[in-house]
Formats: sequence, C-alpha cells, structure tokens
Amino acid sequence: MSKQIDSLYDSYYENFVSMIESDEFYSYVMENIGAGSNKISFYQKKKDKKIDVRWIEQIENCIVELDTIIRNPRRFIVQEEEIVPIEKARRITNESVRHLAQHTNLIARVDGDRVTPNEILNVYREESFDIYENRFIYTLLGKVEEFVESRRKVLYGITDDEEVAELGMEGTFNNGSEDVTYKLEISATNKTSMIDMDTSRMSIFARIDRLSHIIREFRGSAFARSMRGSAPVRPPIMRTNVILKDPNFKKALVLWQFIETYHEVGYTIDVINEYRELEQQQVFAFYNALALNYICLKKAADSSDEVDLEHKKKRRQIKPKFVKNMIEEIVDDYDIYNTEIRRVYLDEIVKAAKKREKQDALIAEAISNALKAEKQAKQDAIKAEKERIAREKAEEKARIARQKAREEAARKREEERIAREKKREADRIAREKAKLEKEKALEKERIAKQKAKEKAAKEKAAALEKERLDREKAKAKAKADKEKAEALEKERVAREKAKAKAKADKEKAEALEKERVAREKAKAKAKADKEKAEAFEKERVAREKAKAKAKADKEKADALEKERVAREKAKAKAKADKEKAEALEKERQAKQKAKEKERAAKEKAAAIEKEKAAKAKAKAKEKAAKEKAIALEKEKAAKAKAKAKEKAAKEKAKAVSKPKQVKSDITQASDESVMSIADAVSINFVNDNGEN
Repeated sequence: MSKQIDSLYDSYYENFVSMIESDEFYSYVMENIGAGSNKISFYQKKKDKKIDVRWIEQIENCIVELDTIIRNPRRFIVQEEEIVPIEKARRITNESVRHLAQHTNLIARVDGDRVTPNEILNVYREESFDIYENRFIYTLLGKVEEFVESRRKVLYGITDDEEVAELGMEGTFNNGSEDVTYKLEISATNKTSMIDMDTSRMSIFARIDRLSHIIREFRGSAFARSMRGSAPVRPPIMRTNVILKDPNFKKALVLWQFIETYHEVGYTIDVINEYRELEQQQVFAFYNALALNYICLKKAADSSDEVDLEHKKKRRQIKPKFVKNMIEEIVDDYDIYNTEIRRVYLDEIVKAAKKREKQDALIAEAISNALKAEKQAKQDAIKAEKERIAREKAEEKARIARQKAREEAARKREEERIAREKKREADRIAREKAKLEKEKALEKERIAKQKAKEKAAKEKAAALEKERLDREKAKAKAKADKEKAEALEKERVAREKAKAKAKADKEKAEALEKERVAREKAKAKAKADKEKAEAFEKERVAREKAKAKAKADKEKADALEKERVAREKAKAKAKADKEKAEALEKERQAKQKAKEKERAAKEKAAAIEKEKAAKAKAKAKEKAAKEKAIALEKEKAAKAKAKAKEKAAKEKAKAVSKPKQVKSDITQASDESVMSIADAVSINFVNDNGEN
C-alpha cells in the first residue's frame, strides 16, 4: 500500500506540479501563500492493545481438578419411606417390622405366630448427587462458561494496534485585494485484526478456544446433566470440610473467588502520541493543494454569476373564497317571521338541521355501542369464570391421575434404578473411552492444522519477497529511464536558453525581463532538483531499513519455529504426566472402591451385631417376665401354706376328742400344700429351660 502511494505521489509531483509551476498566476498565488500566516501540525498516534493472560492461566490451572471432580462426583443415599398396602410392598426390612410393632393399628389379624398387616412401611434407597459441594461445582461451571464466552466474543471483535495520522492546517494570506482564510483537518486510521496479524497472539486465541471447548464438554457431561434440576449456590460459599480440605475443591474455590473479583474486559490499550516535523517538500506539496483549492473556489464564484436563478423562486397563489358555513354559528332559533330572511337562509337552515340530526344519530349509535360493549364484557367475565371453574376441576382430575401415575411409577422405580446403575456404569466407561479417542483425534487435527498454517505462511512470505524484488527491479529501470529523460530535457532547455540569448541581443529591453524570469525559474528548478536528490537518498535509506527489517523478521520466524518445537516437547511431556496422573487416579479409585467395600462390610457386621443385641435384650426382657411370674407363684404358695397352718392350728384346738381325724386332716392339708409347691417348682424349672 505504501509503495503504491509513493508511486502516485511521485507521478503527481513530477507531472502535475511541474506542468503548472511555470504558470505566472499559479506562481503568484504560491508566493502569497508562502508569505501568509500558516500553521501546520502533524501528529501520529499508535494504540497498542495487549491481552491479559491472567484469567486464561487461572482457568487452565484448575482444569485438571475440575475434571477429577466431574469424573468422580460425591454422592449419598436418599432414603424415602412410604406406607403402602401389603400387596404393593416390594421389600420387608427391619425398619418395616419396627414400624409395624409401633403402629399396631395397621395389623389386620394375628393367627398364632402369623401376623397379617393391612399396610406396611416400604423403604426406598437411591443414590443422589444433589449435595452442596456438587451444586457448588455445577454453579462454578456455569460461571466459568459465561466468563470465558463473554471475553472470547470481545477479543475476537477488537482490532490490533491502530496507527492514526492527523494533519491540521489553518492560516490566512493576502491575494491582491482578497483576504483568504483557510482551515483543513484530515486523519487516517489503519486497523488490522489481532488474530490475523500477530503470530504470537494466535497461540493465546488457540488457548481461549481450547478453554471454551473444554468447558462445553464439562457442561455436557453426565454429572452436569444429572445436576440440571438442582438449585444453584449463591455467595458467600459455605466452607464445608470437603471444600476446605479436599485439594480439588480448594482449587475450585480459588477459581470462584478469582472470577468474582476479576472485572476487567481482558485486554489493555497503550496510547503513544508523537508530534512530527514535516519536511520542506511535504509543506510545499500541501501549499500546492491549497493553491488548487483556492483556484477551484474562484472558478465556482465566477461561474455562479451567470446562473439564472429565476426558475428557482417559489410562488404561491391565494384564491379568495366565500364563507358558507357561518349559518350554523349565527342561527340558533329557526322560527323567523320575516319571509325574506327565511327565503334567503332556507337552504342553509335545512343543511344545518340535517347535519345536527346526523350528529345526534352518531351520538346515539356511540352510546348504543358502549352499552353493547359493557354487556359483552359482563358476558365475557361470566364465561371466563365458568372456564376457570372447569379448568380447576380438570386440573384436580389431572392431579389425581398424576398421583396414581406416581404411585404406579414408584412400583417400577427399584428395578429401573438397578438397570440404570448398570447402564450408567457402562455408559461412563464408554464415554471415557470415546472422550480419550476424541481428544487424541483433536490433538492430531490441531497439529496438522498448525503445520499447514505454518507452511502457508512460509510460502506467502516467499511470494511476497519475490514480488518485492520484482518491484525494486522495475523501479530501478524506471529510474534509469527517468534520468535519461531528465538529461534530454536539460539539453533542450540549454538550447532554448541559447536561442533566447540570441534573441535578447535583438530586443534588449524584453530580453532583460525574460532573463530575470529565467534566472528565477532556474533557481527554483535547481532547488527542486536538490530536494529531489535528497528524497531519493531518503528512499534509499528506507529501502535499506526495509531490508534490515526483513532480515529481522526472518530471524524472528526462526525463533518462533524453535519456540514451537519447544512447545511440542513440553506438550509431549504434559501428555506423559497426564497419563501418569490417570494411572494414579485409577489406582486411587481402586483403593477407594476397596475402602467402600470394607466400610459396607463393617456396616453390615454392625447391623448384624445390633440385631443380635436387640434379640438378646428381648430374651432378657422375656426372662425377667418369667422370673416375675415364678416369684408371684411362690408368693401364692407361701400364702396357701400359711393359711393351711392356721387352719391346722384351729382344728388342733378342736380335735382333743378326735386326735386321729385331726392328724389325718393336717396331713392331708400338708400334702396338698406340698403338691402345690412341687407343681410351682416344676413349672418354674420348665420355664427357665425354655422347653414346652
């Protein structure tokens, strides 16, 4: 672009300016402009935009921890209890028996040792992920996705370093009887895309794309799908034991705090403002442009005097009219006795009466429409109320149907849960395998794209270098042709000067004036040649600088290639570290499964021990009841024995005359007491041994 502008500028300066600078009026205007009060200011601004990589690094440092949590989410057992009819009970547990013992109203009948209840407690157990820590991770994933996508859109929309050139010209000059004032402001902004120009920033955009892809994968994982119905957490975050002590959750908490406190857009802008002094040739070029604008202004002002502006004048014709509608304002009472007046105003009175009748009919129609609308609104309200009642009835019926459907679905829940667990495990293994294969394929594809892009960049650079060399050769040839033409032009001028000198001998007075003009022109031309030589020297220096810059660019490309090789080595090392971490993770999962299995065995042993203790307690209670019954029996036997002794004493006092009969009675009573005691002892013995 700059070479095209240089070529166009050279053509303008050599052809156009050299063509008109010999004109006397143009030279006169240029002298007046140079002698006037002129102020020229030229500024160059550069806006350097830098991407802040802190947020990228912060999220990248937490990717492995988030992946570990998502692959192994924390879970707990949800226990739901429901009293159902005995025919719908799917499993009878210890809780069901205990609940039935505490609620005997649910028992239908008891046949010996067989108990038949009407309803019984049914316990459902199901794994759930809906705990605070998992909800914290799910909410964090949503925040990270929004955080990354918002900055990604902004960074892809901004431009790279902007270069702004601003020129300001103002001043006054006198051109004979005219005072001329001018003011000119012009600016040019060069914008380029960040992603297209700087190869060092392409790696940053690739990292942002990688983060966006990983976060989308996390949001589409089985963990995220199972947590979609859960409530998000809100700050401040509760510091639970898991969040404070688990290293993965600690990293996630640090990421949450960073996102909450980071409010920048993601890039910064450095503005560099530089004032530049213009060279004399550039100032002269701006004076030329000003002189051309002045000449165009004078031409437009001279030609405007000849334009006929008569056809541009606007005309408006006003026609007077008679007022015919005043009768409605004048006539209030139509009972006029003067026949002349009635004859004059008869037509207008009839028109006014018809108009009023029409207005009255419109008013009556509007009132009727309003009454109809009010009636229709009432009918609509009654209809809406009926529809609402019908809708509520339908909703109630639907609710009852849904309740029945839920009860029916609860019956199938246990089987579906077992099937889901098996399927979930198989799906998880398949997903992990597919994800690993997908990541490998993406990595291969990215490496292939990177290589193709680097190859295309090298080919493009080679083509540009070849094109630049061709342009320099063509420019050198054009320069040689131009120097040859200048030499011929100088020879022609010399011949003309000699001819003019010969003519000056003939006409001395005219020759002196022409000689003065020729000297001034020769002086100006020598000055222009000197400035042109200086410009060529500057162009040569610029070419050398461009060559040095190309060499520096090549060295920079070599350095980037070395950096790319180092990145690939680092990536291979990171891949090996990742595989090692995955192996350690599998070992940790195996240990965790063994630990969970051991814990389940311990819980089962504890439950068995608890049940054994409950049986021992019930047996002890039964034994105490039996001992109490034996004690009561013994007390009863003792009372019977005391009563027998008392009776024997009474009979002994009476049995003085009948000693044998009394002795027989006492013996019999004693024998009966002994038999009662023996029976009691026998019963106690049987009960203590637990035999029937």
